Amino acid sequence: MSTAPAITTRGLTLRYSGAERRALEDISFDVFTGEILGILGATGAGKSTLLQVLAGVIPHHEHDAAFRGDVNILGRDIDDYGSLTAIAAEVGLVLQDPEVQLVNTVVREELAWGMENRGVPIPEMQQRLDRAAELFDITPLLDRFTHALSGGEKQRVVVAAVYCLSPRIILLDEPTSELDPAGTESVMKAVRTLADEGVTVVIVDHKIEELALYADRLMVLDSGNVRAVGTPREILTRGDSPYRPQVVDVALELDMMDLWPGTKLPLGVDEAVAIWTGAPAPEEVQQ
Repeated sequence: MSTAPAITTRGLTLRYSGAERRALEDISFDVFTGEILGILGATGAGKSTLLQVLAGVIPHHEHDAAFRGDVNILGRDIDDYGSLTAIAAEVGLVLQDPEVQLVNTVVREELAWGMENRGVPIPEMQQRLDRAAELFDITPLLDRFTHALSGGEKQRVVVAAVYCLSPRIILLDEPTSELDPAGTESVMKAVRTLADEGVTVVIVDHKIEELALYADRLMVLDSGNVRAVGTPREILTRGDSPYRPQVVDVALELDMMDLWPGTKLPLGVDEAVAIWTGAPAPEEVQQ
């Protein structure tokens, strides 16, 4: 992870036309190159709206919302991009509903479609397609009809298709919502790999334990306001955190009975077992 910010917002405030309250209120934060920033928040907190701003959908496509403040993407003010197409060349957005983004009948064609539109040479296109299929574990699906896929399979195909466009930033709106534990782990490991290769990732998800394992930092949104930003351990072990995993509460109960070994609270079950048995902690949560 680099110390150079890929995304910067300062004083971002947004209200939809006719809305009684602002969807976003004075939001300021940075996301660094190669970082995974996880966003937590209840329904209506402003998570999806924030992703739409960062992707340029607002203001370049959605004109029913007005915002003020500064939004800088890869060193350029978001208004300077001039169009949604210009931003899309650098920023990939994966929506919560995969049906909205699937446009082809066969998975292989879905992965190739965006690259064809951008004139990617065929050898490079094939290389990207193979890499995406491997990363997101969809190689067996390449010749399947997209309409015959399960919801989780469709979600992985959409994420892979966005990856094929080689964006420098990927924004994910609940990409694992329809995935089982194995599928969720597959996608999160792939996202971690992308970040390690220098791609900046902002991910909205309700699967807190998975975010704790793979995100570098978490940001909590509440009614359009940023309530907290910090490492997963800082955010999820706070006594007042509504997102504190149940395993933390169990560890605290054991600690009150002098039964919990050490002072480190676990962020997930695997880490709890490691602390309890004295085994090495999972690599992702050793921060």
